Amino acid sequence: MTITNNHKNRDNCVFNDCPEFYLLDNRQNRGFNPVSKNMLEDKLHVLLPQWLIRGKNILDLGSCLGAAGQWALFHGASSYTGVEIQEDYAIKSQKLLTSWKDRARIYQQDIRSFIHEKNDNSYDVILMAGVIYLFVDPHNIIDKMCRIAKESVVIETTYPQSIREGKLAPSALITEYTYRQEVNLSDGNESLLGICATSSLRALDLMFSLNGFGKNEPTLTFPENKHMLNYSDKNISGSKIPLRLAVRYVKKNSRKPNTLEQSLPDKKGFRRSWENDPVSKKRTCERNKILQQFENETGSWKFDEEVAKNFSTIANREIPDYQRVINKTVKAVNKCRFKNPKIIDIGSATGATLERFHNEGYRNLFGVDNSREMLDQSFSKATLLCSGAFPAEHGPFDVIIANWVLHFIDQRENYLQTIKHSLSQNGIFVLTEKLSSSSLSHSLYDDFKRNNGMTDDEIKRKSSQLKNVLTSRSLPWYLDTLKKTGFGFVEIINANSMFVTFLIQQNKQIEATRR
Repeated sequence: MTITNNHKNRDNCVFNDCPEFYLLDNRQNRGFNPVSKNMLEDKLHVLLPQWLIRGKNILDLGSCLGAAGQWALFHGASSYTGVEIQEDYAIKSQKLLTSWKDRARIYQQDIRSFIHEKNDNSYDVILMAGVIYLFVDPHNIIDKMCRIAKESVVIETTYPQSIREGKLAPSALITEYTYRQEVNLSDGNESLLGICATSSLRALDLMFSLNGFGKNEPTLTFPENKHMLNYSDKNISGSKIPLRLAVRYVKKNSRKPNTLEQSLPDKKGFRRSWENDPVSKKRTCERNKILQQFENETGSWKFDEEVAKNFSTIANREIPDYQRVINKTVKAVNKCRFKNPKIIDIGSATGATLERFHNEGYRNLFGVDNSREMLDQSFSKATLLCSGAFPAEHGPFDVIIANWVLHFIDQRENYLQTIKHSLSQNGIFVLTEKLSSSSLSHSLYDDFKRNNGMTDDEIKRKSSQLKNVLTSRSLPWYLDTLKKTGFGFVEIINANSMFVTFLIQQNKQIEATRR
């Protein structure tokens, strides 16, 4: 009894100095089982006991405000990683876990892409509380979780509605799809309803067993008190089945059960693989033809008439923060308070930036592009020049803009030198470039394009077409080159994935400040 009390006393201290973990949680206002200090302590004591997490690397999928991170690190976890798709939750949890320094990391990312990118056995313990039922393909998510779990996976979820209503026995082996699963949004003002899949306990057991994971206890047992009504048969729904359950799966050495797909024999008595199925082979052949077509199009990208007609759609779909960077460029020039400045947009394309400046009242506008087709489709109330070289003869310029263009120029250093010499004494230079980056950053960029409607085949095709046409450089390369070129002041005013916008001043007009 003494040991139990000591543990309880220690649990009571976890959130003493950081009540924000429950005070900032909008779920504290829900009508049943609201989030509170006692609720978090009782729940996390069961989900993440000290013996399970001490000295371990913890991954929390759907981490909300990171309360599990505070709990785990307080109780001796080696590190904590939280993954949360809602930006507000992610930002708040990063601040709340600051005291743990590099032992706590929060990623604002969707769970599916995060676990897909991780190596086998990356985390000792994985926690997924109140999340697994949001996916329509729980088996796929469980497969991916088990791959990166070194020791155990802790699941907290709901019973399927049909079991809670008594239509099916608690032992039913089902995954139930529903149109009306609700999830709270981080601002607390609204929630979402959508299609998802809730699996029964036996179904979860089966899906984990296919990955070599089993249980040491049927389910986890929560204390019987008012904070834990969701996990009790005395819950508000009136059902004898609790609303929620929690279960811990541990990696076993036992043999995984075979699936029917693995066991099907062919005519010769050998196990049949779907890879040898005629339909599958046909699809593979068709895909290989598409990939070969991509190879044949390597380096074929041109800013031709077809691209010019659709440039606005292409830019907004494939360039992160396209409109935002244009807006920031105009705002930066406005703040300089030039009197009738001479402005040139390099790679002016169809003139979206020039048109914005014209709408702001600027009239001394120039655009240069080496594509006649782009200029033919361009905003025309500016001096438009068709050239692959910088038109230094029209300078000097008070404002030079090169957004998303220098990565198409081979002799980049020489071009930057020309820009330097063509910029007025107090002029500014806005430069946006696609940087050479890691595979993780490329993956995030691909997600951006998928979210904007591009298919994987379109993404691969575009990448092939741009090969050796667009050549990127690293961030240090740009910083070093701009410094060597002699610009007075360089700073970053926007960054998204591998795209970075620099604000460059001819002279050091403002002192860098620390805040």
